[in-house]
Amino acid sequence: MKSVFTTALFILIYAHASAQSGDANAILKKIRESKEDTNRVLAYIEYGNLLENQNIDSAGKYYLKAEALSQKLDYNIGKFKFRSNYTYILNLQGKFEQGLKLNKESLKIATDMKHQVNIGKSLANIATSYVYMGNFTEAIKYYQRSADQFEKLGMKEFLPRLYISIGSAFEHANLFNKSLVYKQKALQLARPMEDSLQLADILTNLGGNYFNLKRYKEGLAVYTEGLAVAQKIKSDIFIVQAYGGLCRVNRGLKKLDIAREYGEKGLALARKTGNVFLEMECLRALMFVAEDYNDTALSAKYTREALKIAEANEMTDHLVELYEDYATDLARENNYKGAYDYLMKYNLMNDAIQGLDVQKQLQELDTKYLTAQKEKQIVTLEKEKQTRNTLIYSLIGGFIAFIIIAVLIYRNIAIRKRIAEQEVLQLQQEKQLVATNSILKGQEEERTRVARDLHDGLGGLLSGIKLTLNSVKGNVILPEESAMTFTRAITQLDGAISEMRRVAHSMMPETLVRFGLIEALSDFCEGISASGQLKVTMQDFGFEERLDSSIEIVLYRVVQELLNNVLKYAEATEAQVQLTRIGSNVSLTVEDNGKGFDVKSLETSKGAGFRNVQARVDYLNGKLDIQSKPEEGTSVLVEIEV
Repeated sequence: MKSVFTTALFILIYAHASAQSGDANAILKKIRESKEDTNRVLAYIEYGNLLENQNIDSAGKYYLKAEALSQKLDYNIGKFKFRSNYTYILNLQGKFEQGLKLNKESLKIATDMKHQVNIGKSLANIATSYVYMGNFTEAIKYYQRSADQFEKLGMKEFLPRLYISIGSAFEHANLFNKSLVYKQKALQLARPMEDSLQLADILTNLGGNYFNLKRYKEGLAVYTEGLAVAQKIKSDIFIVQAYGGLCRVNRGLKKLDIAREYGEKGLALARKTGNVFLEMECLRALMFVAEDYNDTALSAKYTREALKIAEANEMTDHLVELYEDYATDLARENNYKGAYDYLMKYNLMNDAIQGLDVQKQLQELDTKYLTAQKEKQIVTLEKEKQTRNTLIYSLIGGFIAFIIIAVLIYRNIAIRKRIAEQEVLQLQQEKQLVATNSILKGQEEERTRVARDLHDGLGGLLSGIKLTLNSVKGNVILPEESAMTFTRAITQLDGAISEMRRVAHSMMPETLVRFGLIEALSDFCEGISASGQLKVTMQDFGFEERLDSSIEIVLYRVVQELLNNVLKYAEATEAQVQLTRIGSNVSLTVEDNGKGFDVKSLETSKGAGFRNVQARVDYLNGKLDIQSKPEEGTSVLVEIEV
């Protein structure tokens, strides 16, 4: 069961959150003494910022006053500031549709004003609304657009919170490792900025990621640091988040008394501040602690309270988890009809939000974004290179023209030499690849020939012998002992025929030739699962048409080799095979939950398993990526173009 603290709150929201309590009187004086003009609008917004961490209802009233006066004055900046700040109040109250509507209005206002910074902020706030509503695909699209906007403006101070928000969106879709990459990147950028509020946000978010990956000790460290930062700046929101996170990681570390203490502290503070999101998160954290104490009644009580909040505020993503939890509670109370109903709700909503299609969309979206980022970096480097070369040539001038010519000649010779060396290396590699391809092709042809000879030749001969012996058995009367020996010989002949067919099928499966890769791999995986040694599941997408037979054979051998390695070395209980085809791109993933290994050890390994896999992938001009750590399982990704 995952735990995601939804705190993708953009930096605009915190513009005045660090104001000191001593400023309150000065701001109120400014409100009283100012005319009904734009200064009063800005004072209303400023005072609302000050009240956010104390009383969100009071903060909301001042934001509404700012909006009313902005409409009267037709003051676009005031209209924008109202929407950007008031959506924060709406999100905390669970009114996400209203928040999304206001955020889209703020984007239009910023676009009409051609205010590039506010456009970036509006894009991020729209993404935040989609996160709260459980639409993570749209959320990531808007976060990435916002990140592009601020990178274009050179405003890197906004990027840490955007990366933490993108990470949170991936985390909601159970893509925890991808989420961790963005959150660690956010923390790396944030530390030198000396923004305590932002740092508290990122630390508590990162702690949740470590918890979902069951890296409890790392989670404990960042939550503890996050709590210290939040307490120093007296930010109730992040104090509650840290309490809730410390409750979860201490539970993961089996320190239930400490976990319960933090959970109760977080729940009390969340209710005091009126933050329904954090109240629900603390209730769920305490629910699991009560369950570990075997106090099922208390666990069910916390579940009902959290479910009531989630349903009242349409918290789609959290409802998925709570429906499953509540189904378990009803089953314990022998209310099986109710348990079944809530389990059906869970299945329907989970498929819609966290299904493989959604994860695939998010993966593709992230790949496109990272590709675009790399292309931008290349363009930037090219521009820098051109500028640098122009400056150098301008400074050198005509006086050192001879030196320039000499340098150019030297560079030309060096480049030619380097090109020649590269051509030699490329020819050697091509020669080696041709040799490898010939070996692999010869192996498959020899496998096919031997399999056919075994099946058609030796198989037919053995079957003929069996028929002859059965015929003799019916026409000859043998002594009892001889008859038993005769029967045993026929039984052994049956075993020899079965073993011959098994060997022939292993060398070249008939299913692969007749029905294609997907059917053959399905049979192979089912065969392994049926043996009881390893449970293998297989998923495929986009294989309405068959691949070229040579490609199918190589991919089949790769899966065969990888699963044999899992059976021999991984000590795994489960493995998963995934095949995906999008246009001309084919990807193959084989994952297991075994003991894993240090990938660097492959460089010195004498085993032929992964070398055979690499050779076959090279044969297809593909890419091979192996991810593994001790005690964390292994994931192998193969990507090719067909």
